[in-house]
Amino acid sequence: MAGPRPAMTVRSMSRYQRALVYPESVRIRCGVFTPPVGWDSLIGMSGAILTAEDRAHLLRMMRRQTPSPVHRRMNALLLLDDGWAVERVAVALFIDAETVREHRRLYQTSGIAGVERLTYEGSEPALSREQLTALERELDSRLYMTAKAVCEFARRTFEVGYTPNAMTKLLKRLGFVYKMPKCVPAKADAAVQQRFVEQTLAPLMARADSENPLYFVDATHPSYTAHPGHGWIRKGETRELKSNHGRVNVNINGALRWPDRMVVHREADKITSAEMIALFRQLEASHPLATAIRVVLDNARYNHSAAIKAYVSADGCRIRLVYLPAYAPNLNLIERLWWLFKRKTLYNQHFPTFAQFKAAVDGFFSNIASYHDEIRTLISGAFHFIGTQNPQAP
Repeated sequence: MAGPRPAMTVRSMSRYQRALVYPESVRIRCGVFTPPVGWDSLIGMSGAILTAEDRAHLLRMMRRQTPSPVHRRMNALLLLDDGWAVERVAVALFIDAETVREHRRLYQTSGIAGVERLTYEGSEPALSREQLTALERELDSRLYMTAKAVCEFARRTFEVGYTPNAMTKLLKRLGFVYKMPKCVPAKADAAVQQRFVEQTLAPLMARADSENPLYFVDATHPSYTAHPGHGWIRKGETRELKSNHGRVNVNINGALRWPDRMVVHREADKITSAEMIALFRQLEASHPLATAIRVVLDNARYNHSAAIKAYVSADGCRIRLVYLPAYAPNLNLIERLWWLFKRKTLYNQHFPTFAQFKAAVDGFFSNIASYHDEIRTLISGAFHFIGTQNPQAP
């Protein structure tokens, strides 16, 4: 009578058999293996090895998205619990028998928590913790356009070689992403902006109501041409956006009231001192009982013209101008409305005729009530100060 069939180990497998085994079942272990046993290993290793509660839990987890190694452990334990022999489970799951035994021992020693836990340990990084800190400081102070350029910095500074692909993965682990910087006025001063908000703008916003109207005023000039924006495009494809000549635009003068975010807008051939005065008169007509209407605006030349100064200083004028600090468009809340207007109306859109373009512009303001929730979320009393740092490209 033939003796028991010898156990199949990784070393005794043929090349074809090894190809059917998941790599991690050969390389990754949770502990030191016991010597392999033969086909009689099913005694004590299969059949009623799980508690009823644990079996129900594994069956539930099998229907969810779990990491592949954990999923295979659960499969192995459930099959062993059904009475399958170790070697039969190994063949069914395309793993070696010793891995099945290790899954069984892991459950015995650590329970369900051990089965669901992955304990992979990555290799030591090529750079030390101190070198990684130095790399982070360098990237915080200078903009590198390519991973290859960062590789060159690491080679030159630390004498450590990286491929661009490996460097990209390292940068992601360090919390860096590849994106463009935001252009801001070169003379923007964050400290001046913060002081203006704290001492002037915040108190005005806190007191603003129907008796003390507060408006943020500015103009926008959408041009009749393509306005490309981000969008999901199939990998490897290029989406074209038809562009017009862009020599024609629409001039819109607007005022945003705080805190209710009501919008007043006017179209004009050109934004001039006369147009600004016409807007001021419209605001005064909207608040016949207000003793003062404060208007926050930028330092455009027409806002400092002699005509404007004469109008606001005349007897009976209730407009009180509040000029923003120089190079601080970020403090004018109506700029956020203009951004929403362009995103909803112009980005990634082609208008074959100027009439269609103009209809889309008018449509935004005709249906502005439909954007009420977005406007209230976007236009809040929180401000971002620009001009705080200026990293340079190498």
